[in-house]
Amino acid sequence: MIKNYGKIKDEEKVEQSIVARDITKTIMEYGVSQYQILKIVYLLSLELEDRELSDDLITVVNSVLKQENPDESGDDELIVR
Repeated sequence: MIKNYGKIKDEEKVEQSIVARDITKTIMEYGVSQYQILKIVYLLSLELEDRELSDDLITVVNSVLKQENPDESGDDELIVR
C-alpha cells in the first residue's frame, strides 16, 4: 500500500475553493451593489497571471457596464491595461 504524505492536489483545490467561497460570502455580507461586484471582478482580473484571461474578463466587464448605462459617455468604462 502506498502512503501519501501531505495533501494531494485535489484536497488543496477543495480547501482553496472553500476559502474563496468564504471571501465571497464576506464581501456579499458587507453589502455591495452590482456595480461594485463588477469593479471587484475587474480589479481581481488585473491580478491574474494569465494575460489573455485577464483581458477577456476586462472586455466582458466593460461590455456589461456599457449595457447597464448605454446613454453615458463611457465614464464607467474600466481602462484595459
